[in-house]
Amino acid sequence: MNNDKKNDKKPTKQVEKSSTTNNQQIQSKLLGTNVNEINIEKLRDLKQTQNYNLQGKLNSQIVKTVSNKFGLDIVFVLDLSNQKIGNIDCLTECIHLVQLNLQNNSISDISPLKVMKDLAFLNISNNQITQLDLGELYSLQNLQAKGNFIKSVKAIEYLDRIRVLRTLYLQCPSGDQKNPICDLNNYRNVIFNTIKALQRLDGYTREQEYNTGQELQKEQVQIKIEIPNTGPWYVQQFPKVDSSSTVQLDDKGVKQSLDETKKLIGNIEMKLALLN
Repeated sequence: MNNDKKNDKKPTKQVEKSSTTNNQQIQSKLLGTNVNEINIEKLRDLKQTQNYNLQGKLNSQIVKTVSNKFGLDIVFVLDLSNQKIGNIDCLTECIHLVQLNLQNNSISDISPLKVMKDLAFLNISNNQITQLDLGELYSLQNLQAKGNFIKSVKAIEYLDRIRVLRTLYLQCPSGDQKNPICDLNNYRNVIFNTIKALQRLDGYTREQEYNTGQELQKEQVQIKIEIPNTGPWYVQQFPKVDSSSTVQLDDKGVKQSLDETKKLIGNIEMKLALLN
């Protein structure tokens, strides 16, 4: 009897193990990758999105998992930085993205981004991009494209169609992570003349002088105060008396001198009070 009970429990464990394996296989098919390589629970926590590793893999299901959304059309903010991604075709379904971070990947084709009419902030720094053909992104305000392979003005002239583009980074304020275009003669004026709406390039406004990361030199205004050299104040109050001359004083003259002296002392006290 006891042997029969033991035999009855063994198939139950095998069924549970088989069920777990089947669930993992299904999840792997849906995500397009091995679930053992990705911590799904961690992906669902948006506070820990910097900790996952997609190993260059990206598809619609992964985007949903990363963004914690059931549909790509309701994804508004997406961070896919540092994931070794080369292909972003699946992002064409994210038509309502407002903020997208794709920095530090291996992306060369950014044409899938053209459908994102609501995109306002885009970071595609440190990829393999050769031209910024993003003229259809009419809501784009801030574009960071440092550390790519953009060489000519023709590669960025599409951006002039974006009337709200205010900020563009083609290199760091320090001059690091620069594109080849940054070595052009009169680089800043060329970019500002090409993209009319642009207000800030590489961290500096049109009016500011590019200073390769050093603090902008502030205009020094020297205030010069000229004080006439008339000698000590008491020289003016008490004129020098010629010692060779004979001075005769009467009572009336002494009294008058004392009164004047009191007035002078009063004036001195007032001046001292003002100094304190």
